[in-house]
Amino acid sequence: MKGALEKLRKILLWKPGRVLLAVGCCGLLLLALIPLFRLTIYAVPYYDDYNFGRFARAAIEQEQSKWAAISGALECSRTQWYAWQGTYSSIFFMTLMPAVWGEQYYFLGPVFILLLLLAGSMVFTHVILRKVFGMEQWISLAIQAVITIAEFMFIYSAQSGFYWYNGGIHYVGMHGFGLLFLSVAICLERAEGRTAKGLLFTASVLLAMITAGSNFVTALQGLLCLLTILLVSVVVERRRTGLWLLPSTLVYIIGFGLNVAAPGNSVRARSYVGWGYGPLESIGRSFLEAVKHIPEYTGPVVLMVMLLLVPMIWQAVKSTDYRFHYPGIVLALSFCLYATGYTPSLYSLGHAGLSRTLNAVKITYLLLLFLNEIYWIGWLRQLLEKRAEQTTGQLTIQKWAIRNGAAAWWFYVLIGVACLVIFRASSNQAGHYSSYGAYYYVHTGEAYNFHQEYLERVAILSGPEKDVQLPDYQFRPWFLCMGEISEDADNEANRSLAMWYHKDSVTLKEKD
Repeated sequence: MKGALEKLRKILLWKPGRVLLAVGCCGLLLLALIPLFRLTIYAVPYYDDYNFGRFARAAIEQEQSKWAAISGALECSRTQWYAWQGTYSSIFFMTLMPAVWGEQYYFLGPVFILLLLLAGSMVFTHVILRKVFGMEQWISLAIQAVITIAEFMFIYSAQSGFYWYNGGIHYVGMHGFGLLFLSVAICLERAEGRTAKGLLFTASVLLAMITAGSNFVTALQGLLCLLTILLVSVVVERRRTGLWLLPSTLVYIIGFGLNVAAPGNSVRARSYVGWGYGPLESIGRSFLEAVKHIPEYTGPVVLMVMLLLVPMIWQAVKSTDYRFHYPGIVLALSFCLYATGYTPSLYSLGHAGLSRTLNAVKITYLLLLFLNEIYWIGWLRQLLEKRAEQTTGQLTIQKWAIRNGAAAWWFYVLIGVACLVIFRASSNQAGHYSSYGAYYYVHTGEAYNFHQEYLERVAILSGPEKDVQLPDYQFRPWFLCMGEISEDADNEANRSLAMWYHKDSVTLKEKD
């Protein structure tokens, strides 16, 4: 009997090792990504995909070379800089919409966006956890995987973030570039060796140019983070290697200036006269919007994920030499950075932003949320360790807490069960959880049927008729169907479709 109880005790108190945790978390990340990538083959172009892509396609048709798409993208960036908006790097990538090389290649756009966010998130969290905080590699990998899962799973809108190339690359994709740039910047100011410095220096300049010309949320937040890194490195920590950031900082400031000072911004602003707030009011309202959206972004499942990370983080900060000073200041600065995500939309449109804009804002929020969790737990552990050193004799609460960092296997099971219960109780599961939504639309056949209807439209549009009427979609999976054309030929979505297929007019058939 005693032996059986001892075996039961060992089973109940068994704690998975760091390697097993890392493998398990990476496995969960893979499971979360599979349906998202699977759904990409059913994605279809819409509206601005055609408006920007036609520049690249025209260049291909004129020069009879697939590589001419690049010159078309550069020309589009130049003309739009004068005519509509200054986000030159976003426009460059928006113009290279994969369907310019054939309808069958459009899926590569969503794949590219997913890969950019995956690379940006994993590399950035790796740099923070390993290079900055000095955490052990396996437990660090586990934490990276969980944070990345959260970013993908809880994206504000998978529709405009992943599966509509134009909106996705402009915000989610460029945010991925921004995370890669900050990662390179941090590595550069800590780099040793001429080869490493040379490669990182080149990458930092290139990524600075790309990020500075992206959407205003990413570009503004990237600039603020870059200046903070430079300040901390050169002034606070007195690292001479931080001076290697000066060229990329200069490139970034010039690129950002070209972005915000573009003549096209003034042209576009005339369309929204009376919509936005003044500069100071926009900044003030940004903080109000930031507070208002916190409950929406921090749902029960996000809180469960944070709880799941607690024992992992507690283990991870055990072996680090990093000193987690002034967590309150870090939290305040994080909140200010998160709030800046609302400022551009409030200034130009008078509201928090469209769904595609809020994708970038929420990614920033989730990253800062988890990084602050890590910082505060690190500060707490070091505080308890300091107090425990001053205590002799009996085992104190502080000493007990320090010793018991790892969690038994059933802790992770309980968190998993809690997440499933919350998921089952959710009203819009497919909309709130991107991976499940992607699985749902594939599994039910909605994605396939929608794509077949799109191919039927393409067949009609490829015919000789100059005035085309299209049947409306019977299947409209939320992630894939961005919208419908109109019965009015002058509708902007209709005109973009007509120009793409060289038609005089495209309309939706009138319903009986």
